[in-house]
Amino acid sequence: MNQRYLDYANYNIWANDTLIIDLLNLNEKLLVKELIGSFPTIRDTILHIWFAETGWLSRLNGKGWDTKTVTNFSGNNNELFKLWQITSKNFRKFIQNADLEKEIQFEHKGEKFSIPTREIIQTVFNHGSFHRGQIVIMMRQIGITKISQTDYIEWVREKERGNI
Repeated sequence: MNQRYLDYANYNIWANDTLIIDLLNLNEKLLVKELIGSFPTIRDTILHIWFAETGWLSRLNGKGWDTKTVTNFSGNNNELFKLWQITSKNFRKFIQNADLEKEIQFEHKGEKFSIPTREIIQTVFNHGSFHRGQIVIMMRQIGITKISQTDYIEWVREKERGNI
């Protein structure tokens, strides 16, 4: 059962890396240009994805919602990308031995919740896909037309072709 979630973790890493390659080709100023999206800039959107991965991974590891690494981050875009990639790889490492049925209990805004580990993992990766899609739309707003595909099916195709 963990293999499905490991595949999804591998997809998440591939999709993040693919997007990062496209973003590295942009002028750094474009990543902080205000655009229409859930967050005002591409960089802010990436920080949000990294924040969610970091917070949920911390919670899954029994350390509560610890996102200080992200909230205190003030580095450049290359540093941001590297740290985000490390978090995504650490998420995959967590999944390798995770008890997917273990209930994770937490409190949010005064309410108590209990969610199986597998559902949190799925939610985190779906969340990343959602915001990567928003980043693509933001890139199109600034005139970028050459953007790599990061859909799950594209990862499956690349994997089957032996490119991953």
